[in-house]
Amino acid sequence: MGPLQKYTALMALLLFAAPSGSALAQVREDRGHPSEHGPPYQALRFPEDYGRKDATVKLDDGTKISWYVLDSTILWPRDNTVGDAWTSFNTPTNNKNNPGPTIDRHLSDPILRGAIDLHAHHGPDSYPRYGDAFEVAKLMQERGMRGAVFKNHWQETASIAFLVRKYAVPGTGFLAFGAVCMDTPEGGVNPNAIRYMSDVQGGFGAIVWMPTHDSEHEVQTLKQARPYVRVSDNGKLLPEVFEVLDLIKERNLTLATGHVSADEMMLIVKAARKRGITKIIITHANLGAQYTDPTIDQLQEVVAKGAVVEFVSGQTAQAAIIDKIRKLGPQNVLISSDSGLPGTNHTDALVTAIQRLRTAGFKEADLKRMFQDNPAKAIGLPVL
Repeated sequence: MGPLQKYTALMALLLFAAPSGSALAQVREDRGHPSEHGPPYQALRFPEDYGRKDATVKLDDGTKISWYVLDSTILWPRDNTVGDAWTSFNTPTNNKNNPGPTIDRHLSDPILRGAIDLHAHHGPDSYPRYGDAFEVAKLMQERGMRGAVFKNHWQETASIAFLVRKYAVPGTGFLAFGAVCMDTPEGGVNPNAIRYMSDVQGGFGAIVWMPTHDSEHEVQTLKQARPYVRVSDNGKLLPEVFEVLDLIKERNLTLATGHVSADEMMLIVKAARKRGITKIIITHANLGAQYTDPTIDQLQEVVAKGAVVEFVSGQTAQAAIIDKIRKLGPQNVLISSDSGLPGTNHTDALVTAIQRLRTAGFKEADLKRMFQDNPAKAIGLPVL
């Protein structure tokens, strides 16, 4: 089936599943008989584990397309005093905690050469970043890094990765990848955002983060009055999460757990493994109470299921994190920069982390695993 046929089928579906009431509140129950609509699609329902009754079509090549209210995982507090999520991160309270200006210390280390940063923030953004994606990529490539996954909390970055490869570091072999976060601008836990990200020209979309700065856990922990994204209700994952996990498996993407609660993280990993997902990252574990803050027992349990635990550069200054790395084993840990704010740049942050871990007694082989090998495996690249 060609793109035009798929587009025609989807447009027909939208007409067929036109809502009654306001704002796509409910898809009509009367779908009619498939013969009324003819090829190339037929009306279907979601599998039982989704618990949905919204319209889905199956194209003649086997592709399933769903169309329903995509912000159904987003809750809007009645007292929405802060407004949009990204606005709350551009406040004086947030900015005063950001050091600046950024000074390149030109740090280098043999382990940095060949390193992959799976958590690289960049500009342009809606709050301060020290450099745009081109500048960050050039810096990394010049310092000998193998690649990076560029991350923005509010939009997909597979398109950024395409442009970085074509214009910022052409012909260098630097591997730029993109991602998408299930935050409010992307429609919450939204399978169509993942479809788009993974379909962007180049095929450089790599990671799907569950909700990050818009997660219910973060917003409620910080007692903020702004929209947030749920992944669970009464201890059970929402239907949209299962569809997203199936899509991650289908498109061979990497799952990152985002800023959900520790209990939600456990549920997500269990459901992901049940679906055969093997590339799972526990996002900057123990970075703070508003992020995923699991116990060592919980981390050991998810590691036993095949997940890899991410710690970020700044955490390597903490004795408690060093102890957790030892208990988990370097084979189950990767280190990312999580840099991008004014202050320390990505490469300096990574080298600082390398030096701290070396001082703490980790061997060169351990450092290679955490900065090069494990990040490569986490996004399906060969280990060099």
